[in-house]
Amino acid sequence: MRFKRRDALCLDIVSGLSLLCDIVPATENTWHRADLPLSMMECANAGLRPDVRIRCWPRFGLMRGNVSGRVSNALLIAVDGRVQREAMLRQFENSFGGGHPLTM
Repeated sequence: MRFKRRDALCLDIVSGLSLLCDIVPATENTWHRADLPLSMMECANAGLRPDVRIRCWPRFGLMRGNVSGRVSNALLIAVDGRVQREAMLRQFENSFGGGHPLTM
């Protein structure tokens, strides 16, 4: 999906809301453990600029963007695996202190 200021990958539609993973541009230097880099072929098929990555931590949003391309089933499976891994890690971290940073 292409929005005014960003791109996102739509994973599913639940109760009229789309489940979106942000497409992170190559200009953003901060990497997250949930980021999944895309190959040049995947970028071309999806209608994206090269050297982008998918931040595999989905959020709900309104479907107000334009469809810019499609991704392969293999990429969707990889994204789903990263989403599940990130959810498991966040649940594990939250079990030790409610997700708040430690202070000394």
